[in-house]
Amino acid sequence: MATACFEQGAIVQIEGSEHRLFRKLDDCWQLEHSKTGRIVEYTQQDLLRMTAEQTLTFPGTVSIHRGEPANRDLSAADLGLAKLRRSYVLAVLDTPNSRKPLEEAIHGAWKRLKSPPIAPSWVSVYRWKRSFIRAKGDARALVNNHVSRGNRDGRYPAAVIDVCEQSISAKYLSRTRNSIQQTLEDALRRVKKENELRPVCDALPLPTRRLVARMIANIPAFDKHAARYGHDSAVKAFRGVKGHSAVQAPLERAEIDHTMLDLMVVDDQSGLPLGRPSVTACIDCYTRCILGIYIGFNPPSYQSVAACLKDCFVPKVNLKRDYPGIVCEWPAYGVMHNLVVDGGLEFYSASLEQVCLSLNINWIAAPRRTPWFKGKIERFLGTMNRAVAHGVPGTTFSNIFEKGDYNPAKHAVVTLSTLRKVVRMWIADVYHQQVHRSLQTTPAKMWTSSIKPEDIRLPDETTQLDVVMGRVESRSLSHKGIEFEGLFYNSSELIELQRKEGKKLTVEIRINESDIGTIYVLSPKTSKTYTVPALDRDYASGISLWQHKVIKNYQRQHFDKDDGVDGWLQAKDEISREIDACFKLKRTRTHKRIARYRETSEQSPAKAETIKPVKTRPLTLTSPIAEGSMTDRISSIGVEGQHGTPPEEWAIPVARPRFKAEIQEIYEDQ
Repeated sequence: MATACFEQGAIVQIEGSEHRLFRKLDDCWQLEHSKTGRIVEYTQQDLLRMTAEQTLTFPGTVSIHRGEPANRDLSAADLGLAKLRRSYVLAVLDTPNSRKPLEEAIHGAWKRLKSPPIAPSWVSVYRWKRSFIRAKGDARALVNNHVSRGNRDGRYPAAVIDVCEQSISAKYLSRTRNSIQQTLEDALRRVKKENELRPVCDALPLPTRRLVARMIANIPAFDKHAARYGHDSAVKAFRGVKGHSAVQAPLERAEIDHTMLDLMVVDDQSGLPLGRPSVTACIDCYTRCILGIYIGFNPPSYQSVAACLKDCFVPKVNLKRDYPGIVCEWPAYGVMHNLVVDGGLEFYSASLEQVCLSLNINWIAAPRRTPWFKGKIERFLGTMNRAVAHGVPGTTFSNIFEKGDYNPAKHAVVTLSTLRKVVRMWIADVYHQQVHRSLQTTPAKMWTSSIKPEDIRLPDETTQLDVVMGRVESRSLSHKGIEFEGLFYNSSELIELQRKEGKKLTVEIRINESDIGTIYVLSPKTSKTYTVPALDRDYASGISLWQHKVIKNYQRQHFDKDDGVDGWLQAKDEISREIDACFKLKRTRTHKRIARYRETSEQSPAKAETIKPVKTRPLTLTSPIAEGSMTDRISSIGVEGQHGTPPEEWAIPVARPRFKAEIQEIYEDQ
């Protein structure tokens, strides 16, 4: 510890920046920045105040001696030696640093002190004086630090160190993640190979495990993790959270993402397994309420994103009517201000960009491979998967090692319509009603208490929501109308528009990919929207764009290419017959692609709930699980029958027992 004062030339640190006291004018000090040379001014009172607040410090020597703490205590012998040398330093402190004046001052001090037996040389005293001044009067700097010197020479020659570094780079710092012992063995092999080319007198010493381990320990932890596990894994493992996105109100920030449900669902009519459906959900970050959700067999695409966002925007006033059995309301809806997405291609389409521009939504892209950037939706999807899918017959398990010899397709009993009802019931009656750990209240209460209905943004015209959410394309309007994927669309309004604007007019169209029976045409000047049906309504009504492409491909392979719509209708009928025939066969694989074909769009809730399992015709195969009706299939795996009650593994891990029983009862009805 040393002392300092506010004097010209003194060095101070203000909030980590080093300054030098340049000059004092009246009561004001001018300070010069040590790196930039910029002059700043502070009053004497300001400097004293910053000193009291510890934002201004006098930088002393970090360590009196290298490798030794600055606050170390001296032994009795070192303390006596420090006092003696300090006396000589004080005697020559004001003496010029030349030999003759220093020798005269040292000799006078030695006559007075009589220690040591021989007067110290002027060079030694000059060195003590320099250390004393550099330490700002700290006498501990006058003591020799022989204890911390250690061995100055390395034990191993540079050639051995180079060999060890090569082995560490080749073995330890690799994606194969070899151990320290394997790295040592490689280094030993390299050294022995080198010694074969050297005489015995010049042989290199063999490295030890201690040497290799010490060299590995000196490598930064981030670099080691990046070399062994990859850079992205290192960024994730060593990420630092300096703060989080502060959200002040509902609908200020929402996150959207997809997941594959860990549950095998079956067809509503035939009872045969269809596959694992995908789920697209959007969560409000402030209240943790779910704004919208989509469940179906469409893979992550703009179609699934548009279906989820449409569910977000529309008030869920008909929830109890469409899904009988749901007790609580689903209050969350509206157009969000910021939408956080990940790197999926479906979030980077021009159609989604048009939606965000039309509804004044700020589109925010999460950095690459940073799921914690939108951790709220990631956590919700995991919670929903465990609550709804795990523990149910047909679950595929999130960990493949938990599966064992369990066959999800064989034990699947949950239909897609039932799954949609169960998921919405769990969200409305369980998730929204549970006390959230971060909010200290339920998401439903957080929503109702923090936003007013008049503050919720909605699309201008609900009837035009399909226009806003449609896929964006540009086409030329001719006397034939508008051509899209081989289909022609025209109406009397388009004919009038062509007569008014010109013969060949380029217009923007919006396509609902779930139903290409009609398209929406935007006038280039007035932005008026026209609903235009397909000229071949019998074919195009009710089919999705993906179905249309499948039919066209099938028609090209099996029918005359010039048949046009007649060939498409014939291909459409034949595909339907093949699907029915496929469902009559019991196969070990699932029918996910067929399920996507049959799903023209996400069914309206009312239609989904009117679908009830019906008895199918007896199947010809001998497998007991494939024969008979849905009830027979359930009985064959021991869900119903002589035992009467479902087994414990049917239990759904939801928090509220009465909803657990209700959801379980819905599953049992299937």
